[in-house]
Amino acid sequence: MGVNLSTGSEPDSASDQPTTTGLDARRIGTVALVFMIIAASAPLTVVAGGVPSNFAVTGLLGIPLSFVVLGIILVLFAIGYAAMSRHVHNAGAFFAYISKGLGKPVGMGAAITALVAYNSMQIGIAGMFGFAFSSFLDSIFGLQISWWVCALIAWVIVGIMGVLRVDFSAKVLGIIVGTEFLVVIIYDIIGLSHSPEGVTAGGMLPDQLFAPGVGAALAFSIAAFMGFESGAIYNEEVKDPKRTAGRATIIAVIIIAVFYAFSAWAMTVAEGTSNVVGRSQEFGPDLMFVFLGEHAPVWSVDLANLLFLTSLLAALVAFHNIVARYFFALGRDRVLPSVLARTSRRSGAPIAGSLAQSGLTLVVILVFAIAGAGSEDPLFPVVTLFTWLT
Repeated sequence: MGVNLSTGSEPDSASDQPTTTGLDARRIGTVALVFMIIAASAPLTVVAGGVPSNFAVTGLLGIPLSFVVLGIILVLFAIGYAAMSRHVHNAGAFFAYISKGLGKPVGMGAAITALVAYNSMQIGIAGMFGFAFSSFLDSIFGLQISWWVCALIAWVIVGIMGVLRVDFSAKVLGIIVGTEFLVVIIYDIIGLSHSPEGVTAGGMLPDQLFAPGVGAALAFSIAAFMGFESGAIYNEEVKDPKRTAGRATIIAVIIIAVFYAFSAWAMTVAEGTSNVVGRSQEFGPDLMFVFLGEHAPVWSVDLANLLFLTSLLAALVAFHNIVARYFFALGRDRVLPSVLARTSRRSGAPIAGSLAQSGLTLVVILVFAIAGAGSEDPLFPVVTLFTWLT
């Protein structure tokens, strides 16, 4: 009896091997995987929503520096993570690593924790998407559609993509992430050219971060890296299992850290160091769109709002894919029912895990739709479903 390094499992006999056709191997390259990792962090959502919220809640100017500090720490972690991924190729990632290092009981505990967390993120984001899409349709077309109907539209799209070939999802996410970067870069350029108090180092000075409230600032900023570890989950589907996932993880962490730090600094310059906290507290996640409305054509605001929706959709797809592969890995290792290890013979996708995640999402959305039926607060899905779960 030995350990299968390609799966991380320890079968007692041949009869313990799950009956599955396996995931679709050799489909994802380094560049595609980088986009899939970044998609989970939702760049436009972070810059438009996370950064102003961080300024508003903590009252600290050093939010841009927080991304640099966390980026350095996570790169060090990613180096070790990449080293492990060269030896253990498993869709369960943390589950396989922890099982091999600390034993299967501990690995199972970590796996269930990760599975609950990823599911919560995915389903919670559906609430934000439903609210944002409903508001967008009302403001642009005058259509008043319930948030849960809009959330179910995303549910259908994500569910379909979840059972298709993984390289199709990679291409779609690549396009979405690319447009997100473009919009944020345009905002950064406009902000730096506006600079009411001049282009300064405000936001990047140590004393502006390491002050009372630094813990909250780092907690907010670390959320912006959510999903950075997901590269190893695709290790059974990448073109080079020994290098692709590790290389993509390190590249993605560096890009995320630099891009968020630069964009948060550009927001500080755009608003002015004396105004950015106050404006963030006044407008919250709308700050970026308010600024574009004041200094850019009207159509740019509508475009940014549309791409905010696609950013959320990309995050939904990314987390759905992660959950589906966790279900697959845990089903294959008999931690969960083995039926979850079934894959599509046509696409190689973890179809049982994908359907399980879609089913769970549907149930939760409908429960919150019923619970909020009598609520007159348009922010109900945001302050409940999104906030509670994420």
